[in-house]
Amino acid sequence: MDSSSLTKPTPSTQQALRCAVYARTSREGEVDPAFGSITAQQEACFGYIASHHHLSWLPASVSYDDPGITGSTLERPALQRMLADIEAGLVDMVVVYKLDRLSRSLAHFGKLMQAFDRHRVALVCVTQQLNSQDAVGRLAINALMTFAQFERENSGERIRDKIRATRRQGLWAGSVPPMGYEVRGQQLRVIEDEARLVRHIFERFVALGSITELVRELDDKGVTTKSRVSQTGRQRGGHRFDKNYLYKLLNNRTVIGEIKSGETWFPGRHESIVPADSWERAHALLSERRRPRKRTPGQREDFLLKGLVFGTDGRAYSPWRSSLRNGRSYSYYIPQSKIADGAEACDLPRLPAGELEAVVVQHLRSKLREPSALISNMPEAIKQHPTYDEVAASAALANLDSVWDLFMSSIHRDLMRKLVERVTVGAHGLAITFSPEGFARTVLDLLKGRSPQPAQRDNKT
Repeated sequence: MDSSSLTKPTPSTQQALRCAVYARTSREGEVDPAFGSITAQQEACFGYIASHHHLSWLPASVSYDDPGITGSTLERPALQRMLADIEAGLVDMVVVYKLDRLSRSLAHFGKLMQAFDRHRVALVCVTQQLNSQDAVGRLAINALMTFAQFERENSGERIRDKIRATRRQGLWAGSVPPMGYEVRGQQLRVIEDEARLVRHIFERFVALGSITELVRELDDKGVTTKSRVSQTGRQRGGHRFDKNYLYKLLNNRTVIGEIKSGETWFPGRHESIVPADSWERAHALLSERRRPRKRTPGQREDFLLKGLVFGTDGRAYSPWRSSLRNGRSYSYYIPQSKIADGAEACDLPRLPAGELEAVVVQHLRSKLREPSALISNMPEAIKQHPTYDEVAASAALANLDSVWDLFMSSIHRDLMRKLVERVTVGAHGLAITFSPEGFARTVLDLLKGRSPQPAQRDNKT
């Protein structure tokens, strides 16, 4: 029966408690006799509700079942339907067979209990005789959920240990196999069509000597990445190659018959699909092209706008610093599309870091020198704060500009990340978005006398 069949009570049934039954199994066909099937859980819950008929407990006209779904996530169809019905005021009590059927995460359980409390919905557990309507029941529920999370984390560690041990034996465990292979049990089996493509990629990389040229060549031929169907039935992969994908493939020792466990590679029980000499030539070329990262004396420790710069295509700009050349290195913000697909992949510009940061800092300081617009846009909650004074706040922001050059570079970075929300770069200009919340927090800090103290000028800025 669909959840839409639930109806709000009529005046004559206002005192009845509508009890929704929730059931879940982690795997389809679980055979644990205690709570291994949806049917067993439902029968126990409905029987428990019937035994409390004298207290006006009545089963809702629909139950909520999530077969074969882990309790470590809240993204479960039936659970979300139940929460929607709770929001709509159609449920007074949730009945479960055992607490971990509802959730195995203490954080998730806390969120669920907040939702229940907000709508005055009680939680009842059949086998553990718990009811969140009384203080003792709530205490016991919280204690049991703590132990449930502890057990889940221990189980996760045991599973990880098993996966590591399996891989050390040269068997496949866990993740999606690389291009050229499919999984049969714990063995990797060669897919010959994909294996030929992998060998071709290694050979062409050695011949071309350039990842960028290889990306372009594969794209011209319409070659795509490995395609597969996920456990949820979604199509994955089948995209055009980019530089990141090729670098991962060229460095994956699985294609030469090895399996990785932790940070160590072990001999695998599967067939190699790339000849040793082809692998060696490709990695000699990769080593030759890999530039050592060296810091120049007095070089900045970080980029002021790291994580704040995006292109108009929605993709981030990445900080990049060249290797040491003639005693100097050069810093840039580069579009992710250029890094992944090559310099000609998009028309977004590569920006010198110093120039971009100077523009943003100059614009920020102009706002601080004339803070009237910032003050007028201050959130109402800040204006009602006991320490807030508009005249003092305006003076504090202006003073922040006057001492800006005295701050250390680390304080510059903290202030930029607090006050600047986003820098959006287009082909013909950029837009700077500031954070009202960041300015509000800064104003309160300044008014409380907790502004950063000026320090000796830092030569790194």
